[in-house]
Amino acid sequence: MNPKIRFSRAQRAFTLVEMLVVMVIVGLLITVIMQGFGFSMGMYQRVVRVQKNAYSEVLAYNWLRSTLGSQVAMRPKDRGLEGGVSSLSTFTYEPLVEQSGLKTRVEWQLVQSGDAVSLEYREGNNTFAVYRWPESTGQFEYQDEKGQWINRWPAEKSDLPPLPESVRILINSGKEARNYVVKVATRKRSEVTMDEALYGR
Repeated sequence: MNPKIRFSRAQRAFTLVEMLVVMVIVGLLITVIMQGFGFSMGMYQRVVRVQKNAYSEVLAYNWLRSTLGSQVAMRPKDRGLEGGVSSLSTFTYEPLVEQSGLKTRVEWQLVQSGDAVSLEYREGNNTFAVYRWPESTGQFEYQDEKGQWINRWPAEKSDLPPLPESVRILINSGKEARNYVVKVATRKRSEVTMDEALYGR
């Protein structure tokens, strides 16, 4: 005798209402998951943008420190550091383009364009933008032997003016002020030989 197949009440199929409830629940779960995924992607993109901006800022400061930290003190019949609030030019042993160790004339500029200020570097025929601060103003300042910050260099006329103790870029964005300070590590005054002093050679 073949056994009869019987279905209990527990084995019955889903009703239409139950299917609709399940679909609504699944739809809500998918919505929550997608919103969380979208938030995570937005946060990830913001973190990447901040990291990229921070990396560019650190790179710009390292370039600034490299060139201005190894300046060359003025010698007879030569040029030394010439700086104002928006630009400075000087000789350095650590140029960004030429070979390190060669005495090279370089120039840094702060260019105001609208409500943003950009830091630009010039060496020979090479000029390129290094960094940009939106909604900001900026200026160069120079620290003298007394520790005072002034907005031009040399501070006073002299046959052989020394290098400043430090150079800084002061960026003011309204909400905060940023100082990028570079200490001049080389000799502030050149050693002038007797021939240079007497004959300028």
